[in-house]
Amino acid sequence: MTSLRSAIAIAATAALLSGPALAAAPQPAAGAQPLFNGVATTSASTLQRAAVRADAIAHAPAAGEMNLQAPQAAGTLTRAQVREATLQALRRGFHVRTGDAS
Repeated sequence: MTSLRSAIAIAATAALLSGPALAAAPQPAAGAQPLFNGVATTSASTLQRAAVRADAIAHAPAAGEMNLQAPQAAGTLTRAQVREATLQALRRGFHVRTGDAS
């Protein structure tokens, strides 16, 4: 009798614990179903290959770090002038914010 009760308890526990695994909707395998069902996928293009290539070159995608900033012009100060201006600012009480202070 004890083995029957333990078998029933094990089966009930397995059934209760497997419930959440069956609650989710089945997901398609990768690449098995397109995610653009509402959009028409076939269309005829009137553009030639050269026009498409020229447009792609003219509107290249943004790539690299900090790509949305305009390039800065080269400064007119020398390295020594920048160093001296930094030392004067530090003497006047300017503190570079680093670590927790930043």
